[in-house]
Amino acid sequence: MEETEQDIVFKNQATSFGNELGVITRKHGVSIPFNCSFPKKSRVSASFHAYKSDYVFTEAGFGNFTYKFQFYTDDRFVEVETQYPLEVTLQELLYMEIQVTSSVPNVQLFVESCKATPHDNPSDPVFYDIIQNGCIKDETVVVYSATRTEYRFAMEAFAFIGDYSEVYMSCMVILCKFGASGTRCSQGCITKSQGDSNRQRHRRSLTSESQQHFISQGPLRMKRQSPGNTDQAESPSLNVNTLVISLSGVVIVALLGFIARLYTKRPRLSDYELLKTQDF
Repeated sequence: MEETEQDIVFKNQATSFGNELGVITRKHGVSIPFNCSFPKKSRVSASFHAYKSDYVFTEAGFGNFTYKFQFYTDDRFVEVETQYPLEVTLQELLYMEIQVTSSVPNVQLFVESCKATPHDNPSDPVFYDIIQNGCIKDETVVVYSATRTEYRFAMEAFAFIGDYSEVYMSCMVILCKFGASGTRCSQGCITKSQGDSNRQRHRRSLTSESQQHFISQGPLRMKRQSPGNTDQAESPSLNVNTLVISLSGVVIVALLGFIARLYTKRPRLSDYELLKTQDF
């Protein structure tokens, strides 16, 4: 190993031999030196996404109300996930809660729709419906019992097909006066066949139903799996010693293969026949 001002240099050489048990040789040996250089200094970077704050709104008839959209570690819904991007594995259960607090009593939360997008944009052309028109669309969704102002559910983690590394969850929510008839909250799930007629009949009442609001949380990022172990995330960086040994091993194997091929192609004396001389 040698060291310069900028680099650390590892040097070695590959040599050939005829008979390892012999004492002498009548063939020229081959010695091929090689080296690997690694810079002492390099630039690294990291990024982060800030944890999204609460969504605060003010409307006539509902006063001030606040939506919270949070991920939890398990189905007890006690410990909140605060480190984003949230690293998850495929098919891992994701526990989510949407909660509303209002200055007006006796209100009811309704989750009208939820969808996933690869970017933090509810209008992204690439999306996947999880809840639509109040109906659950994803077969892995599990809804947990909660209060009128909470909506708790879980689903299996997934990734978008294509060059997408993240997943964002966006939901459209509505706040209603509890027990009021004719509100979107009281209608619940609306199937496609019911959608047109219900939309024509439904008129939003300013005193019993709030406007629709989009709230989102994320991003989720899939853990990269190492080939030999699907339970652990792949390390983002390689140990320098491991890298040196790996590269050196590859180079040596390639060189020895080349040397072996070179010597097998060289002509041997036994392949030639002595020509008879003639006198003229």
